[in-house]
Amino acid sequence: MINVTTKIHDKFSIEFKVGFAGSEHDSVNDFTVNSWIFVPYSLDINPSTYGKEQFYRDVKSNVRLITPEFRLQEMVDGEKVPLRNVQDLLQKYTEQPTETNLSEYNFHVRLFAAIFKSALRNEVRELLSLHDPATLADGCRQLETRVTQVLEQFRAIRTTNTPRPKVDVFSYADEYMSHLTDVQVTRLVRRLHKLHAPETDTVCEALTQWLLQERAYKTQRGYSHLEEDGKAENRELVLRHGLLKKNIESALYLKADTEPDSQTAQQLVFGIAAGIAMFVYVLITLPLQAYLGNYPMLILAILVISYILKDRIKEYFRARFAYRLKDKYFDSKTLVQFKGTQIGWMKEGVDYIDESKTPEKVLTLRKRSSLEADNTLLGEQTLLYRKQVHIDNEQLRNQYRYAFSGIHDIMRLHIQHFTLKMDDPDLALDAINPQGELQTIHTQRIYPLYVVLQFIHNEQTEYRSFRITATRNGIVECVENPVS
Repeated sequence: MINVTTKIHDKFSIEFKVGFAGSEHDSVNDFTVNSWIFVPYSLDINPSTYGKEQFYRDVKSNVRLITPEFRLQEMVDGEKVPLRNVQDLLQKYTEQPTETNLSEYNFHVRLFAAIFKSALRNEVRELLSLHDPATLADGCRQLETRVTQVLEQFRAIRTTNTPRPKVDVFSYADEYMSHLTDVQVTRLVRRLHKLHAPETDTVCEALTQWLLQERAYKTQRGYSHLEEDGKAENRELVLRHGLLKKNIESALYLKADTEPDSQTAQQLVFGIAAGIAMFVYVLITLPLQAYLGNYPMLILAILVISYILKDRIKEYFRARFAYRLKDKYFDSKTLVQFKGTQIGWMKEGVDYIDESKTPEKVLTLRKRSSLEADNTLLGEQTLLYRKQVHIDNEQLRNQYRYAFSGIHDIMRLHIQHFTLKMDDPDLALDAINPQGELQTIHTQRIYPLYVVLQFIHNEQTEYRSFRITATRNGIVECVENPVS
C-alpha cells in the first residue's frame, strides 16, 4: 500500500510524504512512483538551464521508518508495549551499564516519544473534526486523562538509583513530550474558545489549568517554555525544540548510502558504441588505403574524414544506448539500512520527456484547459521523476521489538529556481466599480505548476494530481485535484 500526504513546508518548498507499507504476507515488496512535473515554458526550465544536478540539489529526501501505531491508552494499558520496552531496557542497562545496552535504551526512549507524538497528534485531529460541543468537551476530558497517564507513568520510570549517562536522552524525551502536549492542547483550547458554548467553557478552563501545571513542571525541571516578553529566549526556544525534534526522530531515520546505479552498464554500452564506430572506420579506411596507396595526401584526407565520421558514429550510438538505458536504469541507487542491517533499496532518476511519451491518463489528470491546449506558442516542459522502492519485509519486521509496517520517504521539492524568471507578483489593475467610480485593485500574477503522481504496487495503479500556485515571492497554495 502506498499513501501520500502533501503540505507547504515553507514559502519555496512542497513536502510529499510517501508511505510504503508492504503486505504482511509478502517477504519482499516492490513499489514504483512516477512523478510528472509540468512547468510553463515561460519559466525557462529546460535541459540547458536546469539539468539533473540542479534538480537533485532542489530535491531533499529523508527516509525513515513508519512510526508504530498506538492509541494513547494502548501506550500504558494492556500489553503497553512502548512503556514496557523502555522499562525492560532501562532495567537491563541498570544491571549492565554497557554502551550496547545504553544505545538500546536510548533508542526505545526516543521511539516512545515519537509514538507519543503520532498518537497525540492523531487524537487531537479527531477532536478538532467534531462539531457537537458536548461530544468535543467529553473527548477533551478523556484526552486529558489519557495524556496525564502516559506522562506520569513515563516519568515514574526514572528512579534515583538509575545510572545517569553523559547524554540524558530521557530528559530530552520528557521535555519534547511536554512541549508537544503544550502545542496540541493549546490548539484544542483555541477551538473551544471559538465555540464559546456552555458545554465547552468548563472544559476549556480545565485544560488551561492543566497547561499551567505543565508549565510549572517545566520550570521545576529546567525545561524551556514561551516567555511573553522574552524575544531572545523565545528564539532560543524555537531552536531548542527543533533540535529536540531531530534528536527524538533520529530513532526512526534510516541510513541511506547512495551510489550511481547504471555506471557499469553505461560503460559497457559506451564501449560497444566505440567498437561499432571503430569497425565502421576500419571498414572504410582499409580498402581505400590499398586502392589509393600512391596518393598519400588523399589518404591522409580520407583518414581525417573517416576519424571524424567514426567519432560522430560513436556519439550517436552512445546517445541512442543512453536513451534506452534510462527506461531500465536510474541515476542513483540508495541502500537503506537500519541499525547496520540492510532492509531495502531505492532507485531514482529524472529526465525531460516529450508530451507524446506521456501516458494519456496523466495528460487527462493534468486537466489542461482548452485555452492552454490551443495555445501553440506557450506550451510546457515535462519532467519525469522516477523512483523504485524495494523493502525486505522479513528484515523490517524482525527489528527491535516492533512490527514496523514500512518506510516513509519524505521528499521536499524546492521551487526557488523555478521562480527566477517569474514577473513581479504585485499587479495593480484599474477598474470602474458599480458606483461608476475609478478604483485600483491590487492582485497577484501567479504561475501554476502541475504534479501528477502514479503509484504502482502488486499490479495495482493509483494516481494523485496536484496544482501548485506560485509567484516570484514563493508558493501561494497547493491544491489536490480530484481523480476520477
